[in-house]
Amino acid sequence: MDFKLYNTDIKDINIEEKINKKIRFDLLDQNKKYDLNVEFYNKDLTENLLSEDVSYEIKKEHYLFIKALRNIFEKNNIKISKFNLMGSVEDLNENEMLISVLKTNDGKKENIIWPCKEIFIFEDHKNKLDTLLYSNIISENDYEYNLENLKEEFSIYDNEEEHRYLN
Repeated sequence: MDFKLYNTDIKDINIEEKINKKIRFDLLDQNKKYDLNVEFYNKDLTENLLSEDVSYEIKKEHYLFIKALRNIFEKNNIKISKFNLMGSVEDLNENEMLISVLKTNDGKKENIIWPCKEIFIFEDHKNKLDTLLYSNIISENDYEYNLENLKEEFSIYDNEEEHRYLN
């Protein structure tokens, strides 16, 4: 089940009230465990998108939000195993949040936080390129070419100065 919240931020004081109004806990089976995937509009990313000046660290507000949401589900007798919290500016408008409640295959309780979805996607693609290189499926030249394309796609530069001006 997916729930989209508007005019909502993870730092909102009344986040519990907003979530209780939006999520239909009566539709969830109290005898099963669920995973929560929450994608939120991360205002930290709005300026200087993916430049080295932007802070991608995990903050106290992320943990407080996870704790609040876990408590809300617990009060409604719903068990949450995995909690994925991912910030983005690409797929959501400002002050939007998407909460997905999924049946879990794993009973292990854990929290995974990616303040920037774009970095998560970049890392995933980079790991695939690394595997191809280590397996000798692609050459070093192909690896470097694909890595540069990936960096350009996500506007991630090793040296910002060299990409400011056209030669």
